[in-house]
Amino acid sequence: MKKLLLTLLILPLLSIAEEPGRWVELFNGKNLEGWTQRGGVAKYHVEDGVIVGTTVPKTPNSFLCSDKDYGNFILEVEYKVDPNLNCGIQFRSLSTPDYKDGRVHGYQAEIDPSDRGWSAGIYDESRNGWIGDLSKNPEARYAFKQNDWNHYRIEAVGNHLVTFINGVRAADITDDTTAKGFIALQVHGIGSNPDIMQVRYRNIRIQDLGETDYKTPAAEVYTHEGPLVKEGAEFRKLAGDFKFTEGPALSPDGKIFFNDIPNERTHIFDPESGETTIFREPSGRANGLFFTPAGALISCEGGNRKVTRTDYAGKVTVLADKYDGKKLNSPNDVVPDGIGGFYFSDPRYGNEDDMELDVQAVYYLDRKGKITQVASDLPKPNGVILSPDGETLYVADTSAEKIFAYDVTAPGKIENKREFADTGSDGMSVDKLGNIYITQVDIVAFAPDGKEVLRLTPPEKPANCLLTGKTLYVTARTGFYAIDLEVEGVQ
Repeated sequence: MKKLLLTLLILPLLSIAEEPGRWVELFNGKNLEGWTQRGGVAKYHVEDGVIVGTTVPKTPNSFLCSDKDYGNFILEVEYKVDPNLNCGIQFRSLSTPDYKDGRVHGYQAEIDPSDRGWSAGIYDESRNGWIGDLSKNPEARYAFKQNDWNHYRIEAVGNHLVTFINGVRAADITDDTTAKGFIALQVHGIGSNPDIMQVRYRNIRIQDLGETDYKTPAAEVYTHEGPLVKEGAEFRKLAGDFKFTEGPALSPDGKIFFNDIPNERTHIFDPESGETTIFREPSGRANGLFFTPAGALISCEGGNRKVTRTDYAGKVTVLADKYDGKKLNSPNDVVPDGIGGFYFSDPRYGNEDDMELDVQAVYYLDRKGKITQVASDLPKPNGVILSPDGETLYVADTSAEKIFAYDVTAPGKIENKREFADTGSDGMSVDKLGNIYITQVDIVAFAPDGKEVLRLTPPEKPANCLLTGKTLYVTARTGFYAIDLEVEGVQ
């Protein structure tokens, strides 16, 4: 009688827990019950309510797999990963004897803490490779938080697969390869690397949607009508008493970095407090800056004739200082592409006696460190910027007093050079509509077809600008300024 009563009490609880649309915890916070390890022999254990995966040298990718398979579902999980370890969250994945001796394969929401920043892109593990990268989604690439907890949401309904990272829509694809499979937490193989690295997973829950007509809301398309500048907006001075300001860049915490080149200082402006502090001194007469999705600062150190990378912990690495065995001229401006590489200009202003290269060119540095000269027929290339889709590279030439546009046909390959605007420029910025903001005597915005759509006159002659959110930051000789627009910038 007692056994029958216990059974009657359990059955309603199970039916409620598995009812389509209800959240169910996949991890009980205490042990690995309900999970089975496959693949390599990386170590998994539970610590303070978190699943911890630890690397082991000389073992292939390891996967902690759910014992249950899922077809249509919404999965949410949080993770924190070592900055040098890429991993992933498998979904609708399989391990069968007839496929590569049981090798785990299937869809994976990538965890990519590198400068490429494809976290939440969809990779088809051990099968088709990348099927949903983030090369044209800068908002998602920059949503990743280095050395911190990140939140994923994965929606798989029919053949529609959508991922979100920290609330930002990432990959959105249609694929019919697999309709059902397990969830798995990956620890990536590290070859012979003896360093111990870890990835942590927590708050793992799922809605099993069963047979459903649920549809992921369509992605928003950015549009804008009306004037680009906010009505009544005026330039406001944020900081002053510099010698020549340049290179504004948005950091992961929302602060703006910029340089005072002659004083060899990199400064930080905090929009919340309004305070400006010194980040680095001396700066190597740094000019153009940008932050990668990994939170690393890329700096064109014109005085030191090199391009450097400063990681989130402050470690500085030289990325480029020579081409074809000869020292660079004076790296000036830099722009990242969507796959972990970047373009930079290398002119020389002032004395040219110690120049080792016979041209002032534009270069591309890929994510593996290979440098390529992509444009060598410009007299003095300065500002560089990419269109929002990454398919057009704009280069401002101060000597020719022109802005040229190139088609990006492959990473580090450009062609179809053409005049975009009959004006020179120093640094440039871009908004989500594809308008290019140039800095000459005024700040002028040109639409993608080359038509002038905005002209602003700052209190001082501008040298560079950065549109982030709807705030246009301007480095203008001795001062640092801002003005409010009605259009958003590209990350």
